[in-house]
Amino acid sequence: MNHSEQRNPQIIFAGESHGGEAAFKSLQATFDCIEVLSDDDNILNMMRDSDIRVYSFNECKSSIGVCAAYRPIIGKDTLSKKTIINTHPSILPKYRGVHALAWAMINMEKELGFSIHLMNEYVDDGDILEQYIVKYENQTAQEMLDLFNAYVVKNLGRVVLGYMNNKIIPIKQNRNEATWVTKRNLTDCVIDFDQSFEQIEALFRVLSPPYPYPMLKIKDELFEVLTHELIPRKYGMHNGRVVNIEDQNVYIKIRDGLLVTDKLRDYGTKKEYAASKLLKRGQRLYQICKKRF
Repeated sequence: MNHSEQRNPQIIFAGESHGGEAAFKSLQATFDCIEVLSDDDNILNMMRDSDIRVYSFNECKSSIGVCAAYRPIIGKDTLSKKTIINTHPSILPKYRGVHALAWAMINMEKELGFSIHLMNEYVDDGDILEQYIVKYENQTAQEMLDLFNAYVVKNLGRVVLGYMNNKIIPIKQNRNEATWVTKRNLTDCVIDFDQSFEQIEALFRVLSPPYPYPMLKIKDELFEVLTHELIPRKYGMHNGRVVNIEDQNVYIKIRDGLLVTDKLRDYGTKKEYAASKLLKRGQRLYQICKKRF
């Protein structure tokens, strides 16, 4: 008899990264034995003696699974045999898909949220078990992720156990309100000088670690904007043009004002530069890039 046959796990957990760590921590506080499907070293190091590592859903003994930041698509065959609960950083049915929080912030939603829902064959379409909704008050993406992770640590295990004990009634999503988003890439990180002042402000709130910072394209190379000030000032001038350099601060015209920066970082090499050393007055910056992150 092998090791896994000697145990009777209550649930399967599949996840990665910080979101997965928060979910695993919550589940461990609720369940004595968990089958763990992950290649994340931090999560594997969190495993207790009673937890069991597995390498696919097919070898799992449990019939209930929980996914958190788990990227592989789970097929119909697995979903027909097991009940999978998923976590998603949006107020479903809005912003189904990848990088949902970033897209919601870029769209300047007045509320942001986190959903715990049942998984089906369609993208983030399953019935809702619980949602956490907060007023958006210009927090950064990292601040929102920290808030969501704290909610998950405190509540995910309770929600999963409540569903298993028939104490939580799933609520169907309203497909008429659904929106879908896809993975952001480096093209989306390059500042669009034609966007409104508010949209560029939102971009800077979104693009902070763990995401790359907003970027400038200079001579076919990408540079992250490490410091910035946005000055509202409407006047006619080429958007994306370097209009002034003083005291090492570089002023770049945007649609409704000015972007000021004094420090840039090469996205590839991570070497930092004074913005005044890379840019010159009158230089026109463009926004074309096709590399992905």
